[in-house]
Amino acid sequence: MPQHRVPLRSIAAVCLLALAACGDDTETRPRPEPEPPVEEQITPAPGGLRKLTAKQYEASVRLIFGDGVLSELEIPQDTSALGLDAIGAVEHAVSPQAVELYELTSRRLGELSLSDPTARQRVMSCTPSGVADEGCFSQIAERLGRLAWRRHLETEEIEGLVAVALLAAAEYEEPEQGVAAMVSAIVQSPDFLYQVEIGDANDEQPTHRKLRPSEIASRLSFFLLGRTPDLQLLDRADAGELDDEQGVRAVAAELLELPEARAALRTFYSEIFNLRTIMQIQKDPETYPFFTDATRAAIAEETLLFLDDIVWTRNADAREIFDADFTFVNQDNAWLYGLSLTGEAFQKISIDGRVGLLSKPSLLAKLAHPGMTSPTKRGLFVLTTLLCDPVPPPPEDVNPTFPPDDGQPKTMRQRLEIHMEQDGCKSCHAQTDPIGLALESFDAVGQVRETDQGLPIDLTGQVNGFGEFEGLSGVAQILREHDDAPICMARQLFRQSMGHLEVDGEEPALLAIDEAFANGGYSVQGLLVEIAASPAFRLVNEPR
Repeated sequence: MPQHRVPLRSIAAVCLLALAACGDDTETRPRPEPEPPVEEQITPAPGGLRKLTAKQYEASVRLIFGDGVLSELEIPQDTSALGLDAIGAVEHAVSPQAVELYELTSRRLGELSLSDPTARQRVMSCTPSGVADEGCFSQIAERLGRLAWRRHLETEEIEGLVAVALLAAAEYEEPEQGVAAMVSAIVQSPDFLYQVEIGDANDEQPTHRKLRPSEIASRLSFFLLGRTPDLQLLDRADAGELDDEQGVRAVAAELLELPEARAALRTFYSEIFNLRTIMQIQKDPETYPFFTDATRAAIAEETLLFLDDIVWTRNADAREIFDADFTFVNQDNAWLYGLSLTGEAFQKISIDGRVGLLSKPSLLAKLAHPGMTSPTKRGLFVLTTLLCDPVPPPPEDVNPTFPPDDGQPKTMRQRLEIHMEQDGCKSCHAQTDPIGLALESFDAVGQVRETDQGLPIDLTGQVNGFGEFEGLSGVAQILREHDDAPICMARQLFRQSMGHLEVDGEEPALLAIDEAFANGGYSVQGLLVEIAASPAFRLVNEPR
């Protein structure tokens, strides 16, 4: 017998009539205790030190010394963890080779602070009158040290830097060599190479240490701008503008108006979607002769322009990432869409059958083999990167290669079905492959195709927890409506901001961020502000 749902309005009316008939006993019933603020519910992650990523180091050097010095430097590169350099910088120890490279880079920066015009102007706030000019050395140490170390220096710290300058100036009999030595000491210090996030002790609640003004300014700047805070932001922190949630929220919104905010978010997307390795993609030159370095660069920029349009140009619903019907093309990637264009400038266009991130050649080519598609890679990307649904690695004894070919043409679906008959393969492939097979209308470089090996392509599929679907449009629609998709967006950005995978004690704050993200129309700009204003961002536990 069919069941009919009673409208909620009718239920409410019945309840009101019942109260009127029986009397209102709300005065005698116990009222539920109000839920405590999120700040009281959470247990923040431990404080400590976080090494700057290579991008943060580079952007910080640019702010302090100018663009001219960067081409002269060799900066240690990162090893990411969970797809993010920010987590890798915390999880992985600094190698002896990296320590040596940091030292060499600091020495080179000392030299460039004298020879590069922009760097010299920024460093030399005074000119030492002689090798023993402690006053000038002290002035440079105090000003440059505050910008590089992101805080006011203690008297003994300034004296230590001045001692370095005096020693070098006397040794080389040249005052400016003292400045160069001091610059080298400043950028070689852990105070520059690491974000310091210790917070102030809280005797009443030891697990809730509030980040100091300079520390919250640093965390905010590195998260939203990808670089060390400038003197203006440090001044605002000292003035108390970042002392509470409202202050952090207001300043975060202002920082998002700076061009560095767009660059920092591009860095995040390049990491999480692995766009930064596009130039390393190898394709069969006989099958794809037009897949050149120019095309590789164009498809990476195309994807970033697509994301820029949603996040910055229109500040639109972030779920458009899955089903927006436009892209950007120029002369170097137009051929992938069957178009012929001239000029390097990108044009925004719509193409039938192409929707969302999963239709972009950057991802389709990256998630494929040199000469054929990989439904497994494409499906794995959807589950792990877009839905944050971890898929366990295959057992060590599993053979990842296809069985010997019998010479008969087979679609990729047919080949995978044979492969899944091997021991230990089916459990994982059953989760990933159906999603990837729905994208088989795109070849190994992202061009549309109607057949595979001359055979018709079956684009239907079904995965537990994901539902039934057909083709790109079916997968895109499910992602657009999937509850985990926006939550995963928020989690990925939270991990970027904090440098760690979320912990249980942060869950109340994460739920509040998710709710605010939804209530804000899924604006990524709004999400960035909500993460920065969260107590999980502003507090730390006792340092590890």
